[in-house]
Amino acid sequence: MTAALVLRNTDSPGLAGAFSLATRARLVTGWPHAGMVVDGTLMHATLAGGLHAEPFEAGKAWDTIALPEAMGAQIKGLFSVYKGAQYDAISLLAFVLPWRVSDASRMYCFEWCWLAMAGQNPSWRVTPEQLLFLAHQINTKEESTNG
Repeated sequence: MTAALVLRNTDSPGLAGAFSLATRARLVTGWPHAGMVVDGTLMHATLAGGLHAEPFEAGKAWDTIALPEAMGAQIKGLFSVYKGAQYDAISLLAFVLPWRVSDASRMYCFEWCWLAMAGQNPSWRVTPEQLLFLAHQINTKEESTNG
C-alpha cells in the first residue's frame, strides 16, 4: 500500500485562492494545503468538504513525500474514524490570536495530516514545516529499522 504526505505548492482558483494566499503569508510557507495519499486516493480537509477523499491527481501542484508502506493502513484506519469531520476554521484563529482556540471534533488540513502520521491529535498549531519534520522522522526511523 503506497502512502505519502502531499503538500500543495500552488494556490487554488477563486475564493479558495485568496485563502491560500493568506495562509502562505501568515505562515511564511510555500505550502497552503496538505493531505495524505494512499493508493491514489487523496484524503484531506477543506473548508467546503471537511475531511473527505477524492482521486489524487499528481502533478506540479503537489510536492510528494513518500512514507513507509505500513503507514497506509494507519492512515486509512484513522480516515475511516474521522471521515466527514468539519473543517476547523476556529483553530486557524490560533495563528492570529495569542492563545489556542480548538475544537477537537473538527480539523484543518495540517491537523489531519499530523493525526494521520502521528496517530494522535496535536495540541498546538501545526504548520507544513512541522509535517515535513515528522515525515522525515518517520522515514529515518523506518530506514534505521530496515537498514
